[in-house]
Amino acid sequence: MSAPSAVPSAIGRPQAGGRFARLRPVLDAAVRLVGFAEPRTDRLPAALTVRLGAPGEAAVAMIDRRGGEARTYRFAAADPAELAERIAAVAGGRGGARVKVLVDPAACFLRSLDLPSAALPRMRALLAEALEAATPFRADSVYSDWFVEGEDLAARTLRVRHVVIKKARLDPLLDALAQAGLPVGPVAVGRDEDQTMPVDLLSQGHRSLKALFPGARTGDVVLLAGAALLLVAAFWGWRGHQDATLAALDDAFAATRRTAGPSLPPPVQAGLAAILAGRTPPLVPTWDALAAALPEGTSATALHLDGSGALVTLTTRSEAEAMAALARVPGLGPPALRSAADGPGASRTLVVLLPGRRP
Repeated sequence: MSAPSAVPSAIGRPQAGGRFARLRPVLDAAVRLVGFAEPRTDRLPAALTVRLGAPGEAAVAMIDRRGGEARTYRFAAADPAELAERIAAVAGGRGGARVKVLVDPAACFLRSLDLPSAALPRMRALLAEALEAATPFRADSVYSDWFVEGEDLAARTLRVRHVVIKKARLDPLLDALAQAGLPVGPVAVGRDEDQTMPVDLLSQGHRSLKALFPGARTGDVVLLAGAALLLVAAFWGWRGHQDATLAALDDAFAATRRTAGPSLPPPVQAGLAAILAGRTPPLVPTWDALAAALPEGTSATALHLDGSGALVTLTTRSEAEAMAALARVPGLGPPALRSAADGPGASRTLVVLLPGRRP
């Protein structure tokens, strides 16, 4: 059973009620069910290591391996601002280098519990509840992590080691490192770097997965992104083709129905034809069509609509132009002159019937 790994350091120290707090139990269970490997971040080499001793020790040790040879510096306990200045002086003012923190086990609260194997997916929440029930510690006042020491297959139980440290003990050091511009990760527990427990106290017992494509070069990532874009484009192309095919099928069905003719019974068809024959052309659209069709110098002075069509009274200077214009009125048939008379001046008064078009 591998150890829980650290939360990525870019997230910083875990905050209670964070944005992804509800999703983390799901991630814990998924890691368990899928069987992803969990790397031992507590054994990863670090150029800078800060050691926090037992409660009785008044000094903080810092090990610098950037020059190839390990150099150890010891600082007397001080406030975070003063400690930050000393750590920054050792780091040479070059922020950004990751610092590994090694905590002495004597500074932690350690306990072992026998728990059912079925509790593994929600182990973090179960340990937090047990901690608050059996100790004076509260989950929001400590950093903690856990690992499986052994398993009893017959009894279906796990031997779990729970490692806890008070935030009041660790936070001054974390604040000093933050003021010095040095990101922290991981926070391991052990008397020596090659004897650490498989925990990271900043992980708060959460699981994290290895990189999806470890060691991938920039070109590989670009190719993968291009392949993903091609897949998206292919999907949308397929959806467009599907929509076009469905639209063509709809048009084909409509054309087939029109070719087959009306499906209404003859009495219903006769009644519908009688209703359509008695319909009066609409008033406003007919006036608008006449006004748009009549030439300059011609005006409609009266309009009568009924089932036979439109009876229009016109005043015009050119009878031929007026009749030609009326022939272009949409929705009405060819004009038929009913009467014509001379008007004032050189004008003519015409009464013209425009029959309605039958469907």
